[in-house]
Parts: sequence; structure tokens; C-alpha cells
Amino acid sequence: MINDAGSREELFLQLHKKKYLKLFIAYIATYFIWGSTPFVISVVLKEIPPLYSSAIRYFIAGMLIVGWSLFKHKTFPEWKEWINIFITAFLLLAVSNASTCWSCQYLPSSIVAVIQSLIPLFMILLDVMYFHFEKLTVLKIISVVCGAVGVLIIVMSKKNTSDSLYLDTYGVLIVIAGSFSWALGSMLLKIFPYSQSGIFSTGIAMLISAPIQAIAGFLIGETFAKSGNISALPIIGMLYLVIFGSIIAFSSYCWLIAVEPPSRVGSISFINPLIAMWIGVTL
Repeated sequence: MINDAGSREELFLQLHKKKYLKLFIAYIATYFIWGSTPFVISVVLKEIPPLYSSAIRYFIAGMLIVGWSLFKHKTFPEWKEWINIFITAFLLLAVSNASTCWSCQYLPSSIVAVIQSLIPLFMILLDVMYFHFEKLTVLKIISVVCGAVGVLIIVMSKKNTSDSLYLDTYGVLIVIAGSFSWALGSMLLKIFPYSQSGIFSTGIAMLISAPIQAIAGFLIGETFAKSGNISALPIIGMLYLVIFGSIIAFSSYCWLIAVEPPSRVGSISFINPLIAMWIGVTL
């Protein structure tokens, strides 16, 4: 009996350590990778239109994930899990991510990341008003207010000329709308059962979002460069976004939002701007 109890305790500790290791890796991936993606997106946009680039990125990533899932005989999503898939495809990818890519045409990549630090504020407001996942504390209120004030100060300090004022304001509004869409989608994912098929569902969501973004790009008149030639740097940037930004970081986020409190996951949006601004200054 003592040996059995000791074995169970040891097994529990091992599982506990594995969980915290997975959490640590997932947070590090989302902190640093997503902190760099606005800059990489701005590099890609020099030769590939924003919505088309996002559609290509998620089509390739989705094909790789779905292909790997089929090869590994992963469980195909049940019909109940498709609510989760469509929320991810539309709110997180087709709306929020597309708005980020589009806004990088008009705003510095570091500023896009800074504005997205409003996501935790939106998540807490939605939680207080509708979802009630967590108890609101004074510390949480102070943290999100400080984040929102910091965003306002930095964005306003970047407005210099009347021309840039219009472009910046338009871009800022699009990023804010996309940030709200991301927060809403993340909160809805907490309501519906997280996909038992895991990463398989994430890949399907990417494949669903890709044509939506491509059609949106066509409707607003996006075109590729007249020469039709794309240099090596945007291609390398696209590969980085596919492998690191989509497959690794986005899959990590989908797992985190299922197992962690929304306010803790929202901290990602406070770390990302610091990484993005450091990259913007040094590169």
C-alpha cells in the first residue's frame, strides 16, 4: 500500500512537472514569436498584398497540419467541435489576423503590437459583462488600465503630420477592431468544448480562413507587384510566419486558451509589444 501510494504521488508529480513545462514552452513561444511577427509581416507586405499573404500563410500551414494529422491518424473533429473550429477560423484568423496584416501597411509594426495590448482589456470587459470566467480583482483592473494608458500615450506620440494622422487613425481603428475580435473569439473558445482532435481542428480552421481572406483581398482590389517576381526576403518571411507564427505559436495559443485563465493568457499581449518595439529599434 505504501509503495502504491508513493508510486501514485511520484506519477502525479511527474505529470505536474510535464504540464508546467508545456505551459512554459507555450508561453515562451507566443511571447517571443508573436512579438516578432508584426515586423516579419511588414517585410512580407513589401511585395505580397496583406490579405493574400495571410491567406497563403494559413493555407500552407493548414495543409501541413492537416496532412500531419492524417498521417498520424489523429481523431477527426466531431460535429460539436466544429463550432470551435469556425470561431477560430473567422474571429481569430479571418478577422483579427487579417486586420493586423492590413494595418501593417499604414502603421509601424511595433505600434501594431502595442495597440494589440488592448486585448487583455477587452477580455476582462467581456468576462465581467457576459462570460464570468474569473473574479475581477483590483490588481487586474490596475494592470489593464495601465496597459491601455500606455497604448494611448505611445500611439498619440506617433502622430505628427496631418497626412499620417488620417492614415494612422484609420489603421489604429482597424487594429482595435481586430483586437476586439481576437478577445471575443478567445472568450468564446472557453465556452465551447475544446477540440478532442487537438491540432487537427486548428489546421482545419486555418484552411477555412484562407479562402475567406483571399476573397476579401480580391474584393478590395489587392494586386501583386507588376513584375510578378518575389524576392528571397519576403519568401523567407512567409516561411517564418507559416512555421513559427502559425503552426507553433498559434497552436500553442489555442491550447493555452483552453487550459489557462483568460487574464493570464491575455498577458501575451503585454509582452509582445516589448519584443516588437525592441526588434523595431534594433533592425
